[in-house]
Amino acid sequence: MSHETPDGTLVERLARPALPVDLLAVVGYAAVAVVVLSQPGVYGSPLAVAVGLPLLLFAPGYALVSLLFPGAVPDDAASGRTLTEVRQHGLVESERAALGFGLSVALLPLVGVALALSPWTIAPATVLLSVAGLAAGLSVAAAVRRLRRPADRRFSLPIRAWSASGRRAVSTGSLADRAVNVGLAAAVLVSFAAMGYAVAAPGGGQEFTGVSLLSQNETGELVADDYPKEFQRGESRPLVVELNNREGERTDYSVVVELQRVRQSGDGSAKVLQERTLATFTPTVGAGQQWRTTHEVTPTMTGRNLRLVYLVYEGEPPAEPTTDNAYRRVHVWVNVTA
Repeated sequence: MSHETPDGTLVERLARPALPVDLLAVVGYAAVAVVVLSQPGVYGSPLAVAVGLPLLLFAPGYALVSLLFPGAVPDDAASGRTLTEVRQHGLVESERAALGFGLSVALLPLVGVALALSPWTIAPATVLLSVAGLAAGLSVAAAVRRLRRPADRRFSLPIRAWSASGRRAVSTGSLADRAVNVGLAAAVLVSFAAMGYAVAAPGGGQEFTGVSLLSQNETGELVADDYPKEFQRGESRPLVVELNNREGERTDYSVVVELQRVRQSGDGSAKVLQERTLATFTPTVGAGQQWRTTHEVTPTMTGRNLRLVYLVYEGEPPAEPTTDNAYRRVHVWVNVTA
């Protein structure tokens, strides 16, 4: 189709597709991201970073921009547009992409506040579903609003124009010009691939195992606080020990639980005077997964300021487990009376 500019010149336009392809892509990507990131062992991996970052940092913002500005590309709008003119004519592709990133970053704290006020906890699964649902919902609303506009004033990605421009770049001109165009396109693709790999591939310092102790509060929720501190000898009190595998591979662990009588020195170090092994656990945890178990702590010696320590090892523990040779450790102080 064609339209006439203010100076009377006829400008040919490529026909705009009826369906909002960009918004359908956002909805499809959100669905694929939820499916991929929900698979066992994916969370915490490079694949999770590569799939999750675009969902968090672009998809909801782009959908919101599309909802606010359903108009066509402002190819016939004058420079120095007012807000009214922007709303009337729309935004170009680069403006939509930039605003998509900015608004996504602005929306994430609001998602966190909404989750904090809701009955659900702030966890990777709830954040993933909330962001994906927000992106999909905004995309559907944006598609409805866009389709209500006249076809020639409706924004759509100029895919055909991009394709035609690309074909012209590699099929016209001298051999040297075409080689330069192909080389520039390849350089851009390699640059994006390198940036994606740098973000997605974890460095050596990012591989770790997290260990924590949890207890139940009055509402039954597990918290890293309110640990049982007063025991009677032979009495059992529950503690929950948790491991988070961020090593990037399936790992065999050993968790040795000891009750230690220690003597504190002036420099902050502690010398172990007596120790008793209370339990040993040998879990195998997949990459990016979590292991949790309830340990019924039953002290076997009495005293004040005894150290209840959980020593974590990769593989088999040494013959004499200590806080110095443990891969990870966590402890609480308890008092045990006769």
